[in-house]
Amino acid sequence: MEKIQTHAKLVIVGGGILGVSLLYHLTKEGWKDLVLIEKGELTSGSTWHAAGQCPHMVGSYNLAKVHLHSTNLYKQLEKETGQATGFHDCGSLRLAYKKEDIDWFHYVKGIMDNVGSPAEILSPNEIKKVHPFIRLDGILAAFHTPEDGHTDPTSTTNAMAKGARNGGAKIYRKNRVTDIKQLPSGEWKVFTENGDIVCEHVVNAAGSFCPEVGAMVGLKEVPSINMIHHYLVTESHPEIEKLEKELPVTRDPEASAYLRQEGKGLLIGPYEKDAKAWALEGMDWKFDMELLEPELDRIEKHLEIGMNRIPQFKDVGIKKIICGPITHTPDDNFFAGPAPGLKNFWMACAASVGIAQGGGVGKYLAQWIIHGDSEINMLEFEPRRYMSWVNKKYAVDKSIDQYTRMYVTPVPNESIDVGRPMKTTTIYKKLKDMGAIYLDSYGWEKPIWFGKPGMKEEYSFKRSNAFPYVQKECENIQNNAGILDLSTFAKYEIKGKGSEEYLNRLCANIIPKKDGGIILGHTLNNIARIQSELTITRLSKDNYYVLSSTASEIRDLDWFNHNLNKDEKIEIKNVTQDYGVLVLVGPKSRKVLSQLTSESLDNKDFPWLKGKEIEINKVLVRALRINYMGELGWELHHPMKQMEPLYDAIYEVGKKEKIQNFGTYAVNSLRMEKAYRGWGTELTGEISLVEAGMDRFFNLNKKNKFIGSDALRNKLQSGVDIKIVYLEVDVDDADPRGNEPVYHNNKIVGVVTSGAYGFRVKKSLAFAYVNSDLTNEGTEFLIGIQGQKRKAKVVDSPLYDPENKKLKA
Repeated sequence: MEKIQTHAKLVIVGGGILGVSLLYHLTKEGWKDLVLIEKGELTSGSTWHAAGQCPHMVGSYNLAKVHLHSTNLYKQLEKETGQATGFHDCGSLRLAYKKEDIDWFHYVKGIMDNVGSPAEILSPNEIKKVHPFIRLDGILAAFHTPEDGHTDPTSTTNAMAKGARNGGAKIYRKNRVTDIKQLPSGEWKVFTENGDIVCEHVVNAAGSFCPEVGAMVGLKEVPSINMIHHYLVTESHPEIEKLEKELPVTRDPEASAYLRQEGKGLLIGPYEKDAKAWALEGMDWKFDMELLEPELDRIEKHLEIGMNRIPQFKDVGIKKIICGPITHTPDDNFFAGPAPGLKNFWMACAASVGIAQGGGVGKYLAQWIIHGDSEINMLEFEPRRYMSWVNKKYAVDKSIDQYTRMYVTPVPNESIDVGRPMKTTTIYKKLKDMGAIYLDSYGWEKPIWFGKPGMKEEYSFKRSNAFPYVQKECENIQNNAGILDLSTFAKYEIKGKGSEEYLNRLCANIIPKKDGGIILGHTLNNIARIQSELTITRLSKDNYYVLSSTASEIRDLDWFNHNLNKDEKIEIKNVTQDYGVLVLVGPKSRKVLSQLTSESLDNKDFPWLKGKEIEINKVLVRALRINYMGELGWELHHPMKQMEPLYDAIYEVGKKEKIQNFGTYAVNSLRMEKAYRGWGTELTGEISLVEAGMDRFFNLNKKNKFIGSDALRNKLQSGVDIKIVYLEVDVDDADPRGNEPVYHNNKIVGVVTSGAYGFRVKKSLAFAYVNSDLTNEGTEFLIGIQGQKRKAKVVDSPLYDPENKKLKA
């Protein structure tokens, strides 16, 4: 056996398509001292038996870029390496049976146009020209992506492996990793059957074995579930033998299956509703290039529907049945990024369509590892979105459900009940009984709007039945008082000698110097990309209360811990679940609150951007005079166990002032009117504060440098290619929501990041990033919304209360 080298910069565990792609792309970024270790042969596990589909049609702007890079790479690898990939650029069709399918097609078409992937929506007659065998009964349209197709997984992986070796990387096969330990130096020691290796970075790319490899470093729950998946290949068909051009891959929601040409025969692969997980007690290390026993009874109904859609299936016999494990996660997005709580330990695994995503995962994760961030927004692929709070039952139930939804049309803000609730506040049931409609976010139940008890949202890519209810919530906040459970904030206490200096080093803004001071701060990496947005309140000297977004809880905790210097004795405590948060907002909020506290709430005693510990109805509360809605109001942070009596007291007193509950739909509408950027949409690791137009939130003249300050200064001096614009949009019944293309002079010049209807100003609003020479007030654009190009105009200041008179009232 070949003895492995003893040191490397980075070690990848696992030789499937994700691990090999990452190795290849790391060499392309200039890293040399790289090692990949595989217990069997490259592609063993799940890569080798995959059907190799490479679709472009996805409803995520960032995921679309991942898929597009994969197919573009697979098409050119042979030219670079001499190793064929077996790519078939036959294109794909997705069939539509309902009007909602076509609405989704229009949304996805905007994404495809923006990322540069040709796409068109075909009528039934046009479908026949592309695929002559499809029966058209019941079909309204099809989404056609002519430049994707399918590839040979083993050949493609080996082509990237050859490219990686050409770039100086080492691959050791037939050598199992038996353990991984972190050394006192912070380096990692990877133990293998053929020797040990010390390295700076480790990547878990172990595919079906990623939970087992994760357990080696103490990751208790890696929610990657092996699902049993079948596909069947037929004998040759005489009609297919006569074809001069290969048939496109067809995805049929009714059959919940993909149907395609395979050689001179056909192939069908169903995602059955009677789905089944496998190896739930853990993987056997001996499992290699093996298949599972087919269970045709579970997929029989789907096979029948699919074979009826393309009747030629019935003319020939089945030549081959493939049945093997494929990984799924609770949201069916892969894991690519840092593992929680560990420094320089990365995840690249758990992809449900790994062949389509392998090339792109490798590219963008390599950028993140080397440069500190990727050129795309990787938040939706963050392993930390799950790997801190899920349990095994949740992971299994959600992954099974996601498997069955592979060809179900996704709709905005759909609330899927499986696995819920996981995290609730003490007033969850009370609000539900009052008409709260909930959406789960990072496991938390978050009220999004209030209807009549028992109501549900009728999901749509246009305005839903929630619209008039959200309108009432916003109008009541403008005129009276509203109350919101916003306990989902991530919350931290940072204290100890030197805390101010520490936070000043991490944040671009100046940390408050006076007790009670509140600032909005942003953490940046060394290349000035935005890592997080924080609200920081100085409680007392060297004692700070810090808030960040729901989904950033563990991400930000890691950032705080990983950026502590060895000589700093600072306590960083995650108190997210200890504190509930009630937001009381509106012009009558002071009147409501003053009846429950002896503390003066007047401006001179309790001004805007001030925090105080006060007693409200005998409950000690951290009251922060700050909010995201642009009205007079307070965030009331209190012990979670005291939330219900505090809520009851406020609501009872507030009845005289017409207090009403509201949800996060209203928050989105209200913040858009104030031109407040959103974390994860406008503020991401793709850009800096310069592109985001956040100049007033950083100070390059601070006494001490902050992380990213040099790169930020360079951006200011050299200029940026894109900048944010705030837009007023002319719409009918569909508001911009994010990912729509922005046109100027018939060319795509940008992308919408978020949008909403503003009920106080009676206008549809959006944020977008566009070419930086097009940001002047009054510049006109067109935005692609539901198949139409709608007029939009740049607005220079917030449309609601631009001077903040309401906030300061």
